[in-house]
Amino acid sequence: MKITSSIEYATRLMTTLARAHGQAPLAAERLAASDNVPADYVSQLLSKLRRAGLVVSHRGSAGGYSLSRPPADITLGQVVRAVDGDVFEDVCERYDGGDKDCRHQGGCTISPVWQRLGTLVTSYFEGVTLAHILAEKPADCGAAPAWLEKIAPK
Repeated sequence: MKITSSIEYATRLMTTLARAHGQAPLAAERLAASDNVPADYVSQLLSKLRRAGLVVSHRGSAGGYSLSRPPADITLGQVVRAVDGDVFEDVCERYDGGDKDCRHQGGCTISPVWQRLGTLVTSYFEGVTLAHILAEKPADCGAAPAWLEKIAPK
């Protein structure tokens, strides 16, 4: 799985909105500036997140965006699906549409590996909420978060 810029930016936007949960809505321009994301890209991402039911937009001079529910009720998996579709692309599903022919459809031994990996990745992303991300103390890039042990023990 590749973490796209859409996933990275959407996660940053959602984390900022989670920090402001229960307060006044945040304008898209403010989100763009605070998360260092191009304004037009922010609008596209917010539109996808709104259609997925993760954020709500508020009109008017004090308008902007806010989370549709508490940070503990929004998972990283939901954010990923909102902006990029499936959390993990099943390699074998590429051949279901008939566009291409998998020569190993009859007795593939690798398919179960991809399916298991997809299950692990998806369950991990579904186990991480915005509340988990907010609870984490800032650390160096690559440092393991404290809550990781709870959802993915060694």
